[in-house]
Amino acid sequence: MSLQTIKYFCKDGFKNIFLNKTMAAASISIVVAALTVVGIFIAIGINLEYISQQIEKTVDIRVILQKGQEEKAVVIEEYLRKNVDVREYKYISPQMALQDLKNKLGKNAFLLEGLEKDNPLRGYFVVKPVKIEYTKKLAEELEALDGVAQVYFPSETVDKLRRILKIINLFCILLILGLYIVAIFIIANTIKITLFARRREISIMRYIGATNRFISGPFVVEGFIIGILGSILAYAIVLLFYHYAIRYLSQTITFVDFVNISIYKYKILGVFILTGSMVGILGSLISLRRYLKA
Repeated sequence: MSLQTIKYFCKDGFKNIFLNKTMAAASISIVVAALTVVGIFIAIGINLEYISQQIEKTVDIRVILQKGQEEKAVVIEEYLRKNVDVREYKYISPQMALQDLKNKLGKNAFLLEGLEKDNPLRGYFVVKPVKIEYTKKLAEELEALDGVAQVYFPSETVDKLRRILKIINLFCILLILGLYIVAIFIIANTIKITLFARRREISIMRYIGATNRFISGPFVVEGFIIGILGSILAYAIVLLFYHYAIRYLSQTITFVDFVNISIYKYKILGVFILTGSMVGILGSLISLRRYLKA
């Protein structure tokens, strides 16, 4: 394809947009609306992932050793050190457990006096999994180890969190796909109207031997431009909305940390431009395929 042909496609693509300003504006608006919602859900997804990571850090497994089997702690520690599902672990000896209990009792710590010689508490490990979904499997493995009396972990909390995150992710994916389909449909109709308005000119071009590829070029460029313009506008709206939303939420919900999305701004811009241009091109190709077959 020559440079002259590309220039013609671009010039004609822009001309098509100006000739059909109303429909082009409607298409751009739909792309903006769709990508804005997509962007908001991407931002929500990033924050949910971040919050879930914070929650994961608080989930731990308590591995209680059998009474008088503290020497097994060395073997269990070696197992934990080599286990790829373990993010971190800490051993609490019976003496440390007793001291922790005294610290919690504060002024009433005198109630525990004399227990140092005959400490009823057991040593235990506090184990944090790499991912929350590994918790149950890891707990079962640890429970089977020699010297382990009991294993405790918040099974209900873990299961509920996993289910909630799966539902939210599925909802986001379905919504995003639905919005993309709507945007493609609107752009396809815009191109269809342009094709109809220029049907006589296209017939002459076909009569004198113009190929379908040559005829399609300006309309593909038109869809591409609509997608790009829509994606850039949507990106600006999402960043502005997120900035003010996080400022408000940070003052209202002080116990939750939110992600500074500006560190992802170039990645998000890339996603917007890529998806916006793809939506525009797909919309054009759908209309062209139907029209040029006719």
